[in-house]
Amino acid sequence: MNILILGGTKQARVLAQKLAKNHHITYSIAGITDEAKLPNSCKIISGGFGGATGLTKFLCKESISHCIDATHPFAQNITQNAIIACANANIPIMQLSRRPWQARPNDLWKIFNNSCSLISALPDNATILLTIGSQKITPYLSLKQPIIARMIAPPLNQQNQFSEPSQMPNSFKILLARPPFNLADEIHLMQQHKITHLICKNSGGEALDNKLLAARQLGVTTFMLAQPPNNHINRYHQLADLIKAINT
Repeated sequence: MNILILGGTKQARVLAQKLAKNHHITYSIAGITDEAKLPNSCKIISGGFGGATGLTKFLCKESISHCIDATHPFAQNITQNAIIACANANIPIMQLSRRPWQARPNDLWKIFNNSCSLISALPDNATILLTIGSQKITPYLSLKQPIIARMIAPPLNQQNQFSEPSQMPNSFKILLARPPFNLADEIHLMQQHKITHLICKNSGGEALDNKLLAARQLGVTTFMLAQPPNNHINRYHQLADLIKAINT
């Protein structure tokens, strides 16, 4: 089979390497961050397709037989474009999906559907660790509370260039770091900056993220953005189940 994998996650990379043993794999990433880890034995493309229309043209030109959406649960634009493009090209699309994380009794979680409602609920005396990436931080720049914003790459300014620290509000400190982060380091980071509130996305998956385990251990309140609606029909939560479906 000639398969397009929309990737950019660890799961996607593992899936691509496994499927490449028996299929021709094209692996696509958004191309936003440098030093992204890539799978072996695959054709790599980056930078996007130009919306649903561009992706439709790519699928037809490259004679793609199957498309797998293994992007991040919050990558709504590419997911929606992929669903439309695959319908236009009349090829099947599957999703490698992550079940949302569920709070345990000792977790201090509050779930929000959008950043606006989350920001409105923040107390004035909060000290915040913001871990939602660099693309959707604009609403948080107006906050007066001290913020440590951890991300892989700096946010882009209006000139589509990486922002300099001097362009950020005084209360907003950017910490550039690439996951994974171990539990001890997450605990140290929260203690070092006296974090009272963690802001993150419900990225989901089999294992709870170490930042959430650290927040549980330290009694840090977690403000979490809920996963957006999922419009995929053929969803798989396990690599093995998706691979079996492809191979049968």
